Amino acid sequence: MKKKATVVYSVERSFVKSDISILEALGLKVYKIHSRPEKNLLKFLLNRIREKLKSILYLSRSKFLISWFNDYHSFIPILFSKLFFKKSIIIVGGYDAIVDNKNNHGLFFKGGLRSTIAKLNYKMVNEVWVVHKSLENGCDFAKQKFNVISGVRRFTSKKDIVIKEINTGYDTRFWNYDQSEEKTGVLTAAFFSDKRVINIKGLNIFNQLATFLPNVNFTIVGESGIRISEFINLEPNIKVMGVQTRSEMKELYQKNKFYFQGSRLEGLPNSLCEAMLCGCIPIGSRVFGIPDAIGTTGFLFDTEKDIEQIVEFINSDLGATDLKKARNRIVRKYDISKRTEKIRQNIF
Repeated sequence: MKKKATVVYSVERSFVKSDISILEALGLKVYKIHSRPEKNLLKFLLNRIREKLKSILYLSRSKFLISWFNDYHSFIPILFSKLFFKKSIIIVGGYDAIVDNKNNHGLFFKGGLRSTIAKLNYKMVNEVWVVHKSLENGCDFAKQKFNVISGVRRFTSKKDIVIKEINTGYDTRFWNYDQSEEKTGVLTAAFFSDKRVINIKGLNIFNQLATFLPNVNFTIVGESGIRISEFINLEPNIKVMGVQTRSEMKELYQKNKFYFQGSRLEGLPNSLCEAMLCGCIPIGSRVFGIPDAIGTTGFLFDTEKDIEQIVEFINSDLGATDLKKARNRIVRKYDISKRTEKIRQNIF
């Protein structure tokens, strides 16, 4: 009989689907508790009731529980994992280990009930898996430059909390590119759903770059529910697109020569790693997991004061060898097989 696992999550992102596939490939039957974020009180309470019923049904049969991110959706399943003496794990991706006061962002920003429950979750859980080591003790550079407070250990009084770095992994066969095709342009992507995301992802710097490079095409992907042009006076050489499918993103990565990750806070950025696998030369800020992803294959900058250096980098003679270096770094460090093996080691 197959061993069983329960996975709880609020939004079914690509990395959640990937981990479910990994668990199934390891021979586990996966029970899913999909608990969407709800602001409506009745729907919020119904979510908690569903979590309770599914936790009783699933966790009594499961070997362990994984919660992608720490939030309301984690509390009841983790509580029942304790009652059933089952191992529980929270995967921390960034938001759940950060306070950005300037942008009113982060799980612990407001305090109150949500923050209290999140701290209880960290106390109850057996293990925390961070997608990058900076999410354990915090990113010093982000604190110095942006006053971003970060690191799971800063938000829990549990001194013996077990934290492990298990990086996200990427399908290096799917994310690829044709080395014979010419690549041009600069791309950036995120889920731009409000002004905070615009600020957090560094779109103002992206826009400034477009000012200095009027003959280069710039593309922003992921506009959702807002118009970015209402918050930033975008340069005419910038194209804005909505949320794209996985295959559509692959095509965009393959067409563009550079990928821009100008964030003030991150975990290990999925889009950056996917873009590098598709031969994009990376340009990124020196925070959290971005420097580890880029290494020496692209350009790392400190603040908007480095604009001229970034422009010089884009205008420099970068060719096929540089594209390969970017791809090879992600293949070497973050291939999906590495995450699969680390998960296997930690659940069996």
